[in-house]
Amino acid sequence: MTAATIAGLAAVLLLGPAPARSLERLRPPRQVAARRRRGWPVVLAAVAALALVGVWFGPRALGWAVTFAVAGGTVVRLALTHRAAARERRLAGECAEAAGLLASLLRAGQIPSEALSTAAEDCAVLATAASAARLGGDVPAELALAASRPGCGGLARIGAAWQVCQRSGAPIAPVLSLVADALRRERQVGAMVDAELAAARMSGRIMAALPFAAVGLGFAAGVNPVDFLLGQPLGGVLVLVGAVLTAVGVLWIDRLARPQRGRS
Repeated sequence: MTAATIAGLAAVLLLGPAPARSLERLRPPRQVAARRRRGWPVVLAAVAALALVGVWFGPRALGWAVTFAVAGGTVVRLALTHRAAARERRLAGECAEAAGLLASLLRAGQIPSEALSTAAEDCAVLATAASAARLGGDVPAELALAASRPGCGGLARIGAAWQVCQRSGAPIAPVLSLVADALRRERQVGAMVDAELAAARMSGRIMAALPFAAVGLGFAAGVNPVDFLLGQPLGGVLVLVGAVLTAVGVLWIDRLARPQRGRS
């Protein structure tokens, strides 16, 4: 019963949707709901698979299955989180580059719609806005919609500058230059924050290695902890509890050491 309960909690913790609340507030409600619906089948399938292991092979096999699921799920969760963060940083840089390129093209004499189409060839984040401009659509609205994607918050500022200048008749190039400078400064600050948090992330990696270090200390003391952990029921319980606690600690440290990029 205890192993089954831990199995369910581990599946929800490690295989469920990532708890990126700050990013969900930037997304349209339909996107958030769809994302959550996609995550639950994975959770239910994992719980069902672990339950079948327990029924067919017994509670001891279930405990080891949960242990491996926790370890593997932690690795996958960290890999997906870091890949999403890298993509977010890349898109934030592309938004800053797009604002600067638009400002340069407008200063060179291109009309706004033409400059937007030209900039979209190098900056894919402007593709939907460029299509709207060609079709006579609402460019600021398209930019605001595209800004809901993680890392693309800078497009909302480009859209706001576009809308204000469109309504007031003011030149847009100087405003976009200011937007580009602000986005570049935010990227520099974000890079500094990432560098400062690198030590905290490393402490999480060290925490993951501590159980193996403890086993090594046992061998150094003249005992064989592996025989106890693999051969005794209590050893299997200790391995399972240790894996769950280590996974929770590593994921918690990674979450605390992850800068919130709510706007860019």
